[in-house]
Amino acid sequence: MRYLILAITTLLVAALPAVAADVLILQGNTTRNMEQVTRLVQNDCGASNRTLVLSDYAELDLARMVREERPSVVVAIGDQAVTAAKKLRRVPVVYGMALNTDEDTLAGNISGVSMMVSPRSYLQLFAALKLHRIGIVHDRNHTGAYMRRAITIANGMGIELVPLQVKSAREVQQRLVEMENKKVDALWLLPDSTAIAPETVDSYFSFALQHHIPVIGFSAAYLSKGALAAVELTRQEIGKNLCDKIKTSRSGSGSGTIDATAGKLFFNRAVAEKLGIRIPSVSTLPAALSTDG
Repeated sequence: MRYLILAITTLLVAALPAVAADVLILQGNTTRNMEQVTRLVQNDCGASNRTLVLSDYAELDLARMVREERPSVVVAIGDQAVTAAKKLRRVPVVYGMALNTDEDTLAGNISGVSMMVSPRSYLQLFAALKLHRIGIVHDRNHTGAYMRRAITIANGMGIELVPLQVKSAREVQQRLVEMENKKVDALWLLPDSTAIAPETVDSYFSFALQHHIPVIGFSAAYLSKGALAAVELTRQEIGKNLCDKIKTSRSGSGSGTIDATAGKLFFNRAVAEKLGIRIPSVSTLPAALSTDG
């Protein structure tokens, strides 16, 4: 009889629903960068959480899971997770680490943190470097909203942005040919998976070398290719901004996409010397950018 009671008790406990987490984290896959950001959200955002790695599931009824667990917010990390979370309507969704998400197509319950440092910091950097006409190649379906924010800010700073649009990587070379007539004095690389693909990166640096102008990138890896400077978004900054977004979304006040508030600034002094550009003093650089190198 004792064993029968124990067996029944075990079955009853197994049937009970798990304690619902306040934050449901959807992680697209198991890349190192995504796992780092997931851990930051798990450990630093001050809420109970549960994580699902979508690549572990052949099928997942996310809507049903959300109905049953009732999280106060769903966090989508990576483009795959954002795609899955777009089907949700009655719960706030916060996204991050998404390169191919078009802000203009997101429903009102979805907000997030872009993969870019605020355009104001970039524009302040251009001003400090005395660069006034900046060429950009981008896909508006990926970075169009960011570019609109940048143009609005640039209009009040005496800086002219010259954006040329592409719909595929094959169009990049043609846009650079068109850029020759625009008389730009720098190229600004955005983390745009259409415009900046493995097969297109060298084209930007060849253009810059030919026209003796600097390249400002978003990764320190571009310094070795000849970039003058790079503003890099750290995983810690993404995590911090996601926590802020989660907090406002849980309180019902979060909306829209925000750009990261800070980044790390790197310079290539050899390129600066070759181009005759003086590296500004720390006091004249954007306060939101910490310098290194």
